[in-house]
Amino acid sequence: MTRIDLERLELITRRAPEPTQATPLLFIHGAFAGAWCWDEYFLSWFAERGYTAHALSLRGHGASDGREGLNDSSIADYVDDVIHAVERMPAPPLLIGHSMGGFVVQKYLEREAAAGAVLMASVPPRGLSGPSLSMAIWNPAAAFGIGSIQAFGQSWSSPAAMQDALFSASLGADQAMRHLSRMGPESAQAMVDMFGGDLPNPANMKPCPMLVMGAAEDVLIPDAFVRATARSFDAPLHIVDDIGHLMMLDNGWQAAAEGLLGWMRQNEF
Repeated sequence: MTRIDLERLELITRRAPEPTQATPLLFIHGAFAGAWCWDEYFLSWFAERGYTAHALSLRGHGASDGREGLNDSSIADYVDDVIHAVERMPAPPLLIGHSMGGFVVQKYLEREAAAGAVLMASVPPRGLSGPSLSMAIWNPAAAFGIGSIQAFGQSWSSPAAMQDALFSASLGADQAMRHLSRMGPESAQAMVDMFGGDLPNPANMKPCPMLVMGAAEDVLIPDAFVRATARSFDAPLHIVDDIGHLMMLDNGWQAAAEGLLGWMRQNEF
């Protein structure tokens, strides 16, 4: 466990001019990212539709405390961060986790109840071994790029390979590089946890309304793994067409947001 000042966790909040929805939203980013990835489009878009929208930077990410001890931070530590953020809210939020953030949400539900949960392009409950093997076979350049960032830092990765791994072909190189340049390191311990060190057990998770979302052009978490995740939780599935892994930043981000909003309204969030 890494020790940090939980009061120094970055929480970006966008409030509706005239709030109409009682359930707050808490967005949780994936590996190498931070709350900034949600603030580009999603937070304001949902605020304009009546929601109070928050995005958390997990310890060692974004402007949060803990960068020096990042490499030892576990998924359990990240769950602590989410719990602390939830405790600061006036009502239980809808948790929306992307990639590693979706894995964190699964682990959160082993410990705490939630108003609801959305797993976007999420690491499956069985971990990263399957998706990583699939990527190594079908897109070895992307697999090498991700591995190089983890081992040596961003400068070792091919920008073209990373763009191919994280975005759809429709996103321009300049825009992709603007997003990629903001990405930082990730915890080695968290990666170990997602490869099998601390996998969630769906049977131990507190039940709540859940949506599983996937990206049709996702190289990291392909369609088959997203569908398996939905089956694991007996949850509805929504695959967004013409979009890559970083669903909140790609050209099709609005289609992803609208798909999420449609499910939220059906479930009265």
